[in-house]
Amino acid sequence: MFSFGMSPFFTPSAVASAAAGGMLLGCAVVFKTGVLSGVLGISTYTKRLFVNPSLGRYAFVGGMIASAAMTSALYGGAEHMTFSAELLTRLGVGAFFVGVGASMQKGCTSGHGLTGLARLSLRSWVAVPLFMLAGILTATLSKSASAFPPNPVVEAGLAGWD
Repeated sequence: MFSFGMSPFFTPSAVASAAAGGMLLGCAVVFKTGVLSGVLGISTYTKRLFVNPSLGRYAFVGGMIASAAMTSALYGGAEHMTFSAELLTRLGVGAFFVGVGASMQKGCTSGHGLTGLARLSLRSWVAVPLFMLAGILTATLSKSASAFPPNPVVEAGLAGWD
C-alpha cells in the first residue's frame, strides 16, 4: 500500500541540486530573452532544427543531449529500464499527443512555463495550468504508475513503497 508523506529522496543535497538547476534555467531564459531577444522553448528549437537548420539550433539541441550524458556520468548513470510493449505504446502515444499539443499551443511546457509566464503572456498563464491538469488527469486515469513500477534496487525498504 502506498502512503503519502515526505519522500526519502527529498534531502538537502537534492534541494540544492534542484535550486542550482532552477537558477541555471533562469539564467538561460534571461540570456535568451534579454540578450538574444527570443523565446527559450525546446519544441520551437527542435522543430526549427528540421525546418530551418542553423548552427545555433544544433548547438542548443546538442547541448541538451550532452548535458544529459554529463549528468548521468556525474550522478551514477541512468536506471536500467525494461521496455515492454505496453510501455513503448504509452510512450509513443504520449509523445504524439505532446507534439500535437505543443504545435496547437504554439509552444511546449518549457517555453510557456519558463519564458511565457515570466513575460506575463496570457496564453502561457492559460496553457500552463491546463498542461498540469491534463497531465494529472492522464496519469490518474491511465494508471501510469503501473507502467513505471518502483525500482526495487533503489527504493527497497524506503517508506511509502511498502
